[in-house]
Amino acid sequence: MNAAQTAPSRRSPWFLPILFAPVFMVIVDVFIVNVAAPSLHDDIGASDSDLQWVVAAYLLTYALSLITGGRLGDVLGRRRMFKAGVAGFTLASVLCAVAPNPTALIAARLLQGFGGAAMWPQVLSMIQVEFSPAERPKAFGIQGLVQGLAAITAQIIGGGLIALDLLGLGWRWVFLVNVPVGAVALLAANRVIPESRSETVRRLDLAGVGLATLALSLVMVPAVEGRELGWPAWTFAAFAAAIPAAVAFVASQRRITASGGSPLVELRLFETRGFRIGLLSATVLYFVISFFFLLSIYLQEGLGLSALDSGLAFTPIAFAFVASSLTGPRLADAAREYLPQIGAMLAAVGLLTTIAAVQATGDGSISAWLILSMVPVGAGMGLAIPPLINLVLRAVPPTDAGAASGTLVTAQQIGNALGVAIVGTVFFSELGSSVSTAAFGDAFSVALAVQAAFALSASVLVSRARQTAGERAAGAMPAGEGV
Repeated sequence: MNAAQTAPSRRSPWFLPILFAPVFMVIVDVFIVNVAAPSLHDDIGASDSDLQWVVAAYLLTYALSLITGGRLGDVLGRRRMFKAGVAGFTLASVLCAVAPNPTALIAARLLQGFGGAAMWPQVLSMIQVEFSPAERPKAFGIQGLVQGLAAITAQIIGGGLIALDLLGLGWRWVFLVNVPVGAVALLAANRVIPESRSETVRRLDLAGVGLATLALSLVMVPAVEGRELGWPAWTFAAFAAAIPAAVAFVASQRRITASGGSPLVELRLFETRGFRIGLLSATVLYFVISFFFLLSIYLQEGLGLSALDSGLAFTPIAFAFVASSLTGPRLADAAREYLPQIGAMLAAVGLLTTIAAVQATGDGSISAWLILSMVPVGAGMGLAIPPLINLVLRAVPPTDAGAASGTLVTAQQIGNALGVAIVGTVFFSELGSSVSTAAFGDAFSVALAVQAAFALSASVLVSRARQTAGERAAGAMPAGEGV
C-alpha cells in the first residue's frame, strides 16, 4: 500500500463522489425498469415474458460476474476495471435507450449487467485499500447510503422521468439518464482515483471463473425465473445441481492454492469465522430487500396507485434510510459494532407494524398510518447495511480486496434474488386468483411476516459475527488475516 493510500490529505475531495455516482445508477437500474413496464408493452410490444427478461437479464449477468469483476480488478488494476465497467454500462444504457424491439433491449440489459459487475466490486476494493481502518466506517456509511437510496428512490426517479416525457422519449429516459453520469465519472477517474492492484495475484483463474459461473447460474436462474414459471421440475434440479458444482469449485480453488497459483477466491478468507458468518448475515439481511418489490405491487395493484404516486410513497422510507445511514458513522466505535444487529431488529419491528397498518386499512386507500408504519424498515436497513459491509470486509487483507468485495456483493444479490423468489412465492400463493384490495392486503401481510422472520434471523447471525470480530480484536485471529 502506498502513501497515498494511507494519507487522507492526499485524496481528492471528489474521490468518493466519483466512485459512488456510477454505483447509484447501477443499483437504480436493478429496480427502475419496473415502472417502465407498461410503456414498454405499449411502445415496443413487449410481452409479459419479455418484461420479465428485461428485469432478469440485468440481474443475472450482474450477479454472475461480480466475483470475476472483483478479481480482474486485483489483477489488471482497480481503476482500470472501474473505468471499463462504467464505460460498458454507459454504452449499454445508450443501446437500451435506442432499442427498437424487446430482443434488442434484453441483449442491451445483459451488457449492462456485465458493466455493473466490472465496476461495482472495485468501489468496495478501493475503499478497503485507500482508507485506513479508522476511516472506513464513514466511507462505508456513505456507500450504504448511496446504495440504499438508489434502491428506494428508483421508482420515484423512473416514475418522474416517464411522467415528464421530455422530447417524447418516454421510457427511454430511464436509460438515457445514465449517460451524463457515466461520462463525468469516466472523465474524472484518472484525475481523482489512484491505481491499485494486488501484489500477489498474478493471473485470472479461468477454470475458477467457469465453475463459479456454473454454480451461481444453477442458483440464480431458477431463483429469478422459478416463480414466474410456476416452479417446474428443472428449477429444483438446478438448485440440487448447484451443490456438486460448488464442491467442484472449492476443490479447484484448493488445487490452485496448493500449487502456488492465484485462485479466483482465496478460501483462507472463509477460515475466519467472522468473515464466514458475516457473509451469511449479509445474504439473509438482503432477503428483506424483497419488501420494496412487494410494496410496489401492493401499492400499484392492490391500492391502485400510479407508478409516480407509488414512488412518492417510498419517500418517508428513503428519508429514514438516509438519516440512519448518516447517524451510524458518527457514533463511537463500540456503538457501531451493535448497529447491524439493532438495525435488523428495527427492520423486523417495522415489518410487523406494517402488517398492523395494512390490516387496519380496509377501504383500499393509503393512510398516513400505513406510510409511517414502514419508516422503521428504512431506518433499520440504513443502520444495518453500511456497518455490516465494514464488519465483513475488515478481516480481508487489501491484497484480496477485489475477490472479497465481489464475493460480498454476489452474496447480497443472491439474497436479493432468493428473497424475491421465496417471499414472492408466499405472496402470490396466498393471493391466488383474487384481485380484491382485502386479498392483496392479506397476502402482503403474510409475506411481511416471513420477511420479519428473515430480519430477526439476520439479527442473530450478525450478533455471532460481531462476537467473532471481538475475538479477532482480542488477538484470536491468526496472524496475517487482519487489515
